[in-house]
Formats: sequence, structure tokens, C-alpha cells
Amino acid sequence: MSLLTFNVDMAAVLRSVSRQNEPDPSQLAMLGELYGVDAVSVQFRRDRKYIRERDLYLLKGIVKTKLIVEMPPAEEAIEKIRELKPHTVIFAADHADSDSPLSPIDFSSAPVDYRTVSNQLQAVGVEVGYFVEPEPDEIKGAAKAGASVVVLNCAGYTEARTVGDAQAELDRIDRAAQSAVKHNLSLVGARGLHYKNIKPLVELQMFESFIIGDALVSKALLLGLKQAVDDMQTLLKK
Repeated sequence: MSLLTFNVDMAAVLRSVSRQNEPDPSQLAMLGELYGVDAVSVQFRRDRKYIRERDLYLLKGIVKTKLIVEMPPAEEAIEKIRELKPHTVIFAADHADSDSPLSPIDFSSAPVDYRTVSNQLQAVGVEVGYFVEPEPDEIKGAAKAGASVVVLNCAGYTEARTVGDAQAELDRIDRAAQSAVKHNLSLVGARGLHYKNIKPLVELQMFESFIIGDALVSKALLLGLKQAVDDMQTLLKK
């Protein structure tokens, strides 16, 4: 059975749009745990556009399961995380364009000594992972960089326009997943996952967890967060 990690960034996005102090990501995280999610995640961007430092401290105090922080390897952010000590940090690449989302690490052209970065966080008890494309070479790069977790970018599959393209991406994910198992890495799926496309990934039976945010929040707007979590957990348990 795969676990459900609830990404609560949408609360921060809505807060930014409304220019108010609500909704609060920590409150959404608390409700998510109350209704049965297995972990909580956020993206901590270099520009602090959505999730702020204050949010991280509130989440650290509130989250009772696992707090997972996805972030770029910026020195000031790493120092903050060393102090905060979330359960897991997932490193991803960011961009000068603040509207661009965090993207997968490319180990073939990485400008950062990720092994050293991993050691810094692991020394204070933080689990380290990397957000990568579903390619065996990237899995190997993450393993060499000291990862214990890899988060696969499933956008190629979730954004596929044809059945053939979707199947090709599933095959690609399958190969990457097998490589992760070979390197003794925990496997997580993310990006664009929702109620209608999660089943083939669950059926691979290799993912420890899935990071899902927008789909849960969208359904919660119509049916409530409890129903949204229950329905997703039912799919993951199958």
C-alpha cells in the first residue's frame, strides 16, 4: 500500500492571491492529518513567494506525521533547514523566473556538490532526497549524491495527450522505479497526480508514497477534505 503525502502549497497560493493572512497552510495540514493523510509537504522556494519561513516553523510545530520540504540547494535555505530539522528534504532546481515551478535536478550538469549538501543535513538527522526525471541515470546520480529517497517527476505521464504517449511514460517510470529499487532508494511519485490517473502507478507496487495537493484541494472544495482524503486513500490501498 502506498502512503499519501498532502502538499499544502495551494493554501499559500490562495493566501497570496487574496493578499490576506488566510488560508493558512498549517491549518490545512492539521486538517489533513486529522482526516488521515500520512505526511505533509511544502515547496520552500528561494523567493519565498508562497511558503514563508513562518509557515515552516508553524508546520514543524503542528505536523505529527512527517514534514517534507522540497527546496532548491540555496545556502541560506539549507542553514534554515538545519535549524528546523524537518523529517525529509527533497532538493529540486529553481529558476530566475519566480513564476516557474521547481524542476528536477539534472545530475549531468549539476553546479552543486550535492554529496556535501546531503551530508550537512543527514548530520542533523534530516532524510535527504532528490526530485528527478524518471531516468535510470538520474536515479544513479541521486544515489551517488547520498539520497535515501527519490521523487519521480510524473508530469510526462500526467500531461500525456494520447494513450500511446501515456503508456510510453509509464514504461519510463517503471524502468526508473526498478533502478530506484536496485539502489535501495525509497520511491515517491509527484506532479499532476489525481483521482483518474493514479491507478496505473499504484499498480506498479513500487511507490512508497505519492505527493498530491491540487487534486485533494479541488475535491475538498466540492465534497469536503475528509471525503477527498478518504477517496484518495481508497485508491492507494487498492
